[in-house]
Amino acid sequence: MTPLPTPAQADAVAASAVKLNRAVEVIDPGLLSELLQRPVNITHARIKPGHSVVVAHASQDGEHGWTMLTNDRDKFCKAQQRAESFGQQLQIHQDDDAAGYLYSGSLWSDPALAKQLHDARSTLNEIEDRQVRWEILRYNPRRRLVAVVDAGHSPKVVRVAAGGADRVLATAARWRSLGLPVTNVAPLGHRQSATIAPLWGAGDLAQQPYEPAAQTAGEAVARLHNAPRDQSCGDRRYADPAEAAAALSRIAPWLEDRAEQLALRCTAQLKPTLGSTTAEIHGDLSPDQIILAAEGSHKVRIIDLDRTGCGHPMRDIGSWVATCRHAGTSELIDAFLAGYATDARLDPTDLDAWEAYAHLARATDFFRHREPDWPQHTIRALNLAEEALNR
Repeated sequence: MTPLPTPAQADAVAASAVKLNRAVEVIDPGLLSELLQRPVNITHARIKPGHSVVVAHASQDGEHGWTMLTNDRDKFCKAQQRAESFGQQLQIHQDDDAAGYLYSGSLWSDPALAKQLHDARSTLNEIEDRQVRWEILRYNPRRRLVAVVDAGHSPKVVRVAAGGADRVLATAARWRSLGLPVTNVAPLGHRQSATIAPLWGAGDLAQQPYEPAAQTAGEAVARLHNAPRDQSCGDRRYADPAEAAAALSRIAPWLEDRAEQLALRCTAQLKPTLGSTTAEIHGDLSPDQIILAAEGSHKVRIIDLDRTGCGHPMRDIGSWVATCRHAGTSELIDAFLAGYATDARLDPTDLDAWEAYAHLARATDFFRHREPDWPQHTIRALNLAEEALNR
């Protein structure tokens, strides 16, 4: 068995895939703090082998930003132009055609989100006739951002995505028409590239594991899976165990052989269903996507509709089970499955295989979310995948 590397050793290996000398400075919080000359925590990282690494970071005073290292001069120049167009200034750490371009900025200068962010912020300021305060909850650079804002009579949740808000708005409207418990989202901004919704409930099921709420969630997901499939729901990419293994191998080549073997086994067991798009699915189902109305309440709302589409229904179930298994909240598995089984069929063999795939697919999450002990979490995900396949 391959010995478990320390987080620092694993980071160095992952950084080497970028093939740019200073990549490890970007993904190591201590080194990045030195580079930025202030203490920061890294909240998200994304590597494109042979091309770039980008991270999101937050300082103790709540300032959020991003840092990128790339060999793409055109991307660097466009990032500067976009920042300047919104009155932002990038911090340039390295500008070298041979060694690469290393630069940082505030989240308001994010090259792929700045236009949407400024549109949403200016719209809120106009509505409220004041500067609205934003509290950043999640930030994935160049992809999406979630924040709480002090707008109206009660706090709201704003979501901004690089691809716009049309799909999320359409999905939420359709799911409400099916009687599913989703928050009432509305478009935000003159470009309608963001959404705004009430800050509903008292935390999610990951924070407050509560079996009756998990059962309600299972019942709601069964109704979704049983609903007539909307022809415009959009494709949710087919499950691809080989692709999941390749993604893990890029950041953790020391796990390549094991990941490939798991992918082969997953593919063999899932072959009849891998290409199926028989239902509308959430696409990223887990307890932290279920909000409780109040502590000890069985009433819930389903959130984060960014990855919805058409796919095999067991993809959602496997995702839920895998997340709970890794977190050690097996009581949420049993309650959810009991709720789901009241209105939909479950095949235990399919469930084990889809759980295994979910563990493999999310094995890269621990690196991307910069968990301090990400190698250990990654190994645990693969162990759990093997356990599911061996049942």
